[in-house]
Amino acid sequence: MTEQNTTAKTDGSITTYCIEHAKTQQSKCAACEKTIPHKSLRVAEIFRKSKKVKKDLAKHTWYHFKCFKVPELLVRVPIEQFRGYPALNDKDKARVQRVIQSGVGSSWADLMEKSKPVKTEEELEADKEEQAKKDKKKKEDEDSMDMDMTANLTGTQQKPKSKANKKPVPASPSSDSKKASTTEQKNKKALKAKTDKKSKVTKNKANAAATVAAPVKEVKLPKEDLDELQNFAKEFMAFK
Repeated sequence: MTEQNTTAKTDGSITTYCIEHAKTQQSKCAACEKTIPHKSLRVAEIFRKSKKVKKDLAKHTWYHFKCFKVPELLVRVPIEQFRGYPALNDKDKARVQRVIQSGVGSSWADLMEKSKPVKTEEELEADKEEQAKKDKKKKEDEDSMDMDMTANLTGTQQKPKSKANKKPVPASPSSDSKKASTTEQKNKKALKAKTDKKSKVTKNKANAAATVAAPVKEVKLPKEDLDELQNFAKEFMAFK
């Protein structure tokens, strides 16, 4: 760097500029406040309070190359005096030359925006139709994804909801209907219990009648046993 690439102010402060490819990904652009990617082209504004301040201790304010606006100094000095410029490749050199030749306040982002071809009304309309198709396809993909997720979770295929074909939700049963249903169930249970009771009573009666009607089987004892019983009977009568 030479003194030609230096802006000295009345207070003794010095401002210089350099351009390089980012050595790390730790710097942020002062214009857009986004991180400057590693190895991407960046520009620094280097500020020193005086010549006594070492260059390594100077304040560096970094910018994306596309965000950096050309200062007056870089327009006045030969481009070779732009610190770091000689080490750039031909493609980057051409970009730097173009933006500096555009004048003070120019930026690469502004040049790219101006260089875009102006579209006709037909092209703009075609772009709108193309965007509408993309939006429709995106919506269909989202609906399809919802259906797949529903199938995986519940085992059933669910159709995407549509406002036009939305089915009415059946009204919940009223309290009167619930009461009537409960009363009917109670009546059925009572009738069943009564029928079961009658059936049980009838069955018991039938069993009793069958027991009474069954003939008593006559038991015949041997003659010796009959004689012995008669003797017991006589002795019992005499005892009385």
